[in-house]
Amino acid sequence: MSNRGPDVPALEVKPTSGRRLVGIEGLRAAAALSVMLGHFHLHLVPKEIVSPILRTVLNVAGEGLTLFFVLSGFLLFGPFMTAAARGAPSGIGQYFLNRFLRIYPAYVVIFLIVALGLGLAYTKAVSAGDLGVESTGETVGRMTGLGPIVANLLLIHTLIPSTIKTGLGVSWSLTAEICFYLLLPLLAIMTVRLSRRFGLNSAAVIVSLGMIVVGLACRVIGEAQVHGDAAAQFYQQWGGNWSAVYLRSILCQADLFGVGMLAVVVFRYSGAITSVATRTNFRRSLYGAAALGLALTRIEHEFGFAVFFAALLLIVTTETSALRPHKLVSFLEWHPVRRLGVISYSFYLWHLPVIWGVYKWQLHEQRPDTLVSIALAYALVLAVTTGLATVTYLAIERPALLLKAKPNTVRRGVSLAVPGARDALR
Repeated sequence: MSNRGPDVPALEVKPTSGRRLVGIEGLRAAAALSVMLGHFHLHLVPKEIVSPILRTVLNVAGEGLTLFFVLSGFLLFGPFMTAAARGAPSGIGQYFLNRFLRIYPAYVVIFLIVALGLGLAYTKAVSAGDLGVESTGETVGRMTGLGPIVANLLLIHTLIPSTIKTGLGVSWSLTAEICFYLLLPLLAIMTVRLSRRFGLNSAAVIVSLGMIVVGLACRVIGEAQVHGDAAAQFYQQWGGNWSAVYLRSILCQADLFGVGMLAVVVFRYSGAITSVATRTNFRRSLYGAAALGLALTRIEHEFGFAVFFAALLLIVTTETSALRPHKLVSFLEWHPVRRLGVISYSFYLWHLPVIWGVYKWQLHEQRPDTLVSIALAYALVLAVTTGLATVTYLAIERPALLLKAKPNTVRRGVSLAVPGARDALR
């Protein structure tokens, strides 16, 4: 029996929180398309085809993974904050089961199809003698070694130099996500304990800033060790070495999740605004934060985009007007965009193997050499990825997601209640 209510469309699953934030699926769609555009440009578009300015724009357009990390921090830290504020127990066991159901079933199926069936997986880590990103296509094929296959199935391949960046290619980010999942309950408990002294909102700010400081410091330290020509730098950042393992770890992504966590506090503050003038100033401050984030990309690329995306997320999710929705919200809620957001996880996992499939089987290992051929190849990648993602969402993801339980159905849990927590939100 399906637990989908009559008001939930057939392609969607009602969130376990019981509330769907407007625009979230649209932001997920934007992130997925952004990552696909970035990888398509990186691997299939010849340098001489596009101008340096357009190439810079395309590089910026490929920052969708940062948005995914910010969304994770925002969407996962929020329920812990709500549980603490209400003095309600938080089902830690169910939380981990829900995260497992969200990540593993679709990933395992897609990985096995790509790595053992289609032969479009990365089979080995980048070596020091390789030619950088230009040579990554040479490692695409069918995985045969038991060790790398098992490491990818367990999503620990990013923690091992010999298997880093193998498998689906994008799955290194899932290892960082899982590490954040494991860390988040501890961060929530830390927030609650600090709230006894500082109040819940202030405690959440302290913990979020701690994540930001750790991420920034670790990434700056790691990137300071990267040097040499483009191929050497690519190897140090993505190849089979401990430097790449460190730079792909949760330590060097913590600030991106932390910015999303900090956005939770701002979101909760926005809900308490009653004055029209105050809300207008609040909205202006969000646009200012977005501009600040773009300016910060000149200093720290990923962190700057995290700030920009967090501001964008808050612009979308906070109320703009009771009578006239924000134009961006209307676009993100547009049916085709929302549907792409719903299947965005499968889309994210499929897009890079599809790019290599089009390169090998349709383009016969020749990069498109005109703007028209590039556009046609991109359209083909988009269509095939969307089709495959829809199938795996309906066949694998959605049945797994329907097994997720709502927090209020969990009878046993770890209490995050603190004295005066409700008052701390005022």
